[in-house]
Amino acid sequence: MYIAHSATIRAKLQWLGFSGQTLEDLHHEVFVIAIRHAEDLRGEGRAWLVKVARGVVANYRRRRREVLDAEAGIDELSRAVDPEVREIVRRGLDTLGDVERQLVVRYDLYGETITEIACDFGMTAERAYARLRSARKRLRRIIEEGVGAGSDE
Repeated sequence: MYIAHSATIRAKLQWLGFSGQTLEDLHHEVFVIAIRHAEDLRGEGRAWLVKVARGVVANYRRRRREVLDAEAGIDELSRAVDPEVREIVRRGLDTLGDVERQLVVRYDLYGETITEIACDFGMTAERAYARLRSARKRLRRIIEEGVGAGSDE
């Protein structure tokens, strides 16, 4: 299985934006999982490995975001923000669709590249950036309206 599909999985991981030691680590993790489940595959090799690679990438990114949050002190920062402002921002994010919300949070908060995010959603970087700009405009409008409404009281 490794010989037959290693190049495909490596190319998929590279297409998702990985290189160097991270690429090697993720590539090996996919095949470690494959070894554990070799008896269950029954000829589904390539498609199954691509699915596993996507899961490995998602787990890697989730762990990376958790580490970045801890290093950046995001929890402490969010507690320090005025609760009313935090609620306005939360409501603004809730008005966005799932993809737009993830674009804003992953790009602006977690610092992921637009190319990396676009790959996860199966769209071009140009399309992802256009949706990000649109989501930011809507979020800014909601926040301005919320802050303006709060100052009238």
